[in-house]
Amino acid sequence: MKPLFSFGVVADIQYADKDNSCMEGRVQRYREAPGKLEKAVKAFNAKREDLRFMLTLGDIIDGNITAEQTEADFNEVTTRLAKLELKAYHLLGNHCLSLPREKLMQKLNMSALYYQQEINPKWSLVVLDSMDLSLKWPHDTQKYKEGLKYTEKHPIVTDFSSQMSDWNGGLGSEQKAWLAGVLEEAEREGRKLIVAAHHPLFEGSAPFTHLMWNHEEVSSMLLASPSVALYLCGHYHPGGYVRIGNKHFVTLQAILEAPTDTEAYAFIHVFDDHISIEGYGFVESRDLPTA
Repeated sequence: MKPLFSFGVVADIQYADKDNSCMEGRVQRYREAPGKLEKAVKAFNAKREDLRFMLTLGDIIDGNITAEQTEADFNEVTTRLAKLELKAYHLLGNHCLSLPREKLMQKLNMSALYYQQEINPKWSLVVLDSMDLSLKWPHDTQKYKEGLKYTEKHPIVTDFSSQMSDWNGGLGSEQKAWLAGVLEEAEREGRKLIVAAHHPLFEGSAPFTHLMWNHEEVSSMLLASPSVALYLCGHYHPGGYVRIGNKHFVTLQAILEAPTDTEAYAFIHVFDDHISIEGYGFVESRDLPTA
């Protein structure tokens, strides 16, 4: 059966020109990331006639010791991305903010940090900015003040006891209002939505320590919408999955932690009654009923 549409996806490239490191027993293979991205791009190009776009799920760089090194790392990634022969959509993760948002947006051809893109008359992609509510803004901005006010009520911790860490973030008030409008319009028009952000929303799709700051509020909005079929994210490198009714919350495995000589990408195929994730290498395949 032919899908309604298909697209390619990768998560957490997180390249940096530095030695491997280890976290919780998992190896971060920084210098291998560009080659693994190149494998994904070649696979997507080979199927470009069947794909609508490619989606990256944030953290395309890790951040390096100096701004110059970080920018050089970013250029390594964008050089690989430039070989893609179809449309690419991006979103920002916490590590991306090692560089200014303006530079990231310009180089990645992002006109906005959160946005909606029609795929066909019945389906849209909704991209969220889960570092919108955070302290990673210039201190003289309203965004920083909103993040600071939130952390006064929900203090930042450093002992892995909460999701309130500086490597997480959330949706600010303006973005939440925008999302509410998108969900209402989709329900009114009978459209289905694939929602993407960097941070997970539910335990099971990631440990509690990796969830979005205001995950309860955002997840409630998505669960209340009959239009939402799939939520895609990265951030937690081993990946994860939660199903609630016919809504699916998938954390894609990271390029950064894919074993040497493997790959980490997926094709996502959308059908009338299910969504198929065709994973390669480190990325798990899944069949997700939506009806």
